[in-house]
Amino acid sequence: MPAPETASPTTRSSAINAKEHNDSANGVVIIGAGMAGSRLAIKLATVWQQNDSNTHSNGHHSNNTQENKAPKITLISKESEVGYNRIMLSPVLAGETSFEDTYLYDKGDYERLGIHVLAAVGVDKIDTNNQQLSLDNGDCLSYGKLVIATGSTARVIPFPNHQAKGVHVFRDVADVDLLSEYAKQGKTGLVIGGVLGLEAACALSSQGAAMTVIHVDDYVLNRQLDLPAALMLQEELVRRGVGLEVSAASTTIEVNDADEVVGLSLKDGRTLAADFIVMAVGIIPNTQLAADSGIEVNRAIVVDENMHTCCPNIYAIGECVEINDELFGMVSSVNQHVDSLIQVLTHPAIESNWSPFVSVPLALKLKVSGIAVFSSGQIEFDDEELAVVEQIVYRHIEDNQYHCLFVKADHLIGAVLYGETGDGTFYSKLINEQIDISSVKQDLIFGAAYCQSKLENQDSDNAATSPVSTGEQTAVAQQETAALQTIACA
Repeated sequence: MPAPETASPTTRSSAINAKEHNDSANGVVIIGAGMAGSRLAIKLATVWQQNDSNTHSNGHHSNNTQENKAPKITLISKESEVGYNRIMLSPVLAGETSFEDTYLYDKGDYERLGIHVLAAVGVDKIDTNNQQLSLDNGDCLSYGKLVIATGSTARVIPFPNHQAKGVHVFRDVADVDLLSEYAKQGKTGLVIGGVLGLEAACALSSQGAAMTVIHVDDYVLNRQLDLPAALMLQEELVRRGVGLEVSAASTTIEVNDADEVVGLSLKDGRTLAADFIVMAVGIIPNTQLAADSGIEVNRAIVVDENMHTCCPNIYAIGECVEINDELFGMVSSVNQHVDSLIQVLTHPAIESNWSPFVSVPLALKLKVSGIAVFSSGQIEFDDEELAVVEQIVYRHIEDNQYHCLFVKADHLIGAVLYGETGDGTFYSKLINEQIDISSVKQDLIFGAAYCQSKLENQDSDNAATSPVSTGEQTAVAQQETAALQTIACA
């Protein structure tokens, strides 16, 4: 999909004229055009457009054109590229797809829905009292409702020399361009990190770089996989030419006289040679703009379950927010934020129509071509917990498949799948909804095809004796939305 066109500074400056100032005073302004902000703009505009169409089709007309007009939506993007899917950057880095294919929406979608896009424009200040933004191009923009969707920044571990030439993160399209150049030149690279780090290492290796993954724990993805699945993944990585250093604690980035990376020293005394180092070690919520504007910030921007900040008419969504002390870096959670806020903005006076955010256990799906890995629920247990947990295991060596289900008191509480992950959504639903699996436990390891009909009959029987309330149905629907989670580029 082509990106929305980026206006020149002169064009952008003239674009926000007096009329647009007046329109935006009653409209919605979204700061941040990443996966959260762009999705909110498109979905919100779609709802309002449909509402307008329904009003006119039902014969409800008003002589007041302003009354019938949907609120104006302005989407502000600090990046020149608007609304692309960060999850797809790994395949782009691997040369499996082009960046043009990562756009979530076409330029025509924004135009058709009347969304005003300001690309390559930053926000310097939020005046919460006068409901006005100061932009870095010198313009000011008023808002009726403001949504902060500033996302996050890649975390960098402050090793000695961490700012040297050749130390990179893997977060946006600019990072892809830089890292691709190393691969084209056949350079030697080290990756520090987990899921995203593995994706980056495999992608760069496939493009010509000599890559090694540095992992501080005993095996890769130790928080997401059990040991058998992790060992299978490690064997596959080695077959792909990706080196592994586990139980390896990094201490210092080594540089030459020109402050260029030449290696990485480890706690055990060894130094690994490298031309570049990639850190994929998590994210830090972008909160500075909110904090400078007097909006409450803890580890991230503090919002309630309906995305309200502490300031009237200001909301926040995505990786920059914190709800009940929980941070977010996964796509399904961000999508839930968007869906919850849409209900608030389209039904501002009817709280019964709102769908507050509900936190659910998230799952992992590794995005490396040819490697299928899935994990959901609890997979780590201490000795006391393990004594009451039943493990159901299936392994087919020839097909390189491994499934392990963790069951407690007739409920599935965790699942790890390697090689064949098609039943991941099914298992996630059982975990998130805490469904009684006693009637299908002996067939559970074989997946949905062997269990679905029995579970549907069980649901029918339960529904006949215990009707589900509307509120419970809403919560279940939100949980199903989050059942299968693709890892975000965090």
